Amino acid sequence: MSDTPQGDGWWQASDGKWYSPEQKPGTPPPASPAPQGVPQLDVGLALGYGWAKFTENLGSMVAIVAIYFGVTLVFNLLGNFLRFGNGLTTILFSFALVAVGVFIAMVVEAGLIRAALAVTAGERPDPNMMFSTDRIAPYIIASLLVALLSFVGLIVCCIGFIVVRIFVLFYGFYVLDPQRKLEPADSIKKSFDLVSGNAGSVVLFAIVITVVNLLTCGLAIGVTEISIGYAYRQLNGDPVL
Repeated sequence: MSDTPQGDGWWQASDGKWYSPEQKPGTPPPASPAPQGVPQLDVGLALGYGWAKFTENLGSMVAIVAIYFGVTLVFNLLGNFLRFGNGLTTILFSFALVAVGVFIAMVVEAGLIRAALAVTAGERPDPNMMFSTDRIAPYIIASLLVALLSFVGLIVCCIGFIVVRIFVLFYGFYVLDPQRKLEPADSIKKSFDLVSGNAGSVVLFAIVITVVNLLTCGLAIGVTEISIGYAYRQLNGDPVL
């Protein structure tokens, strides 16, 4: 309100005073800002991103995938060879080798997750990530808990195993992500919450990446792991670079 007009749109009321345009009768109130939408996962974009980043970092990613399959293959061959042996020593050594093999498999699988986290953060993946032991203890504990839940799901109902695997899709990322570093139980719960809040798109995504891995005999794991990293960051509202 003023005794004189202060600019364009000011109007004079019956009391002789001048009012701003916003105070004119019948002027609609300013529109409220539109609410921010919940992050949505686009399966096509996730896979496209995974392929683009895999080819962009082709040398490093091929080396990472080769290490993953090489380590897995070596321990599988050794385990099969020792099965033909006899005697308590051979049996004990075979069990020890299997235990070591499981540990090594978990380490290299964690390396795939580290590579996906690095790529989606705009960093270059390094094959040395496959042998990093940073936060490997909580990751292994979380993996053992996931294995137990998967076993229970398998016993209860075969479909229960699949349901468990879908809902724990992101647990390793929550454990190994330098920005979160969640503890084993918290990582599983957080993955469950993330998937349950986006069940439709995540279930479709999980089916698609499983089919892709099956059709390629697992050779596309580098692409699909980066795609999972994309989904992890995108659904959490984190920037994807």
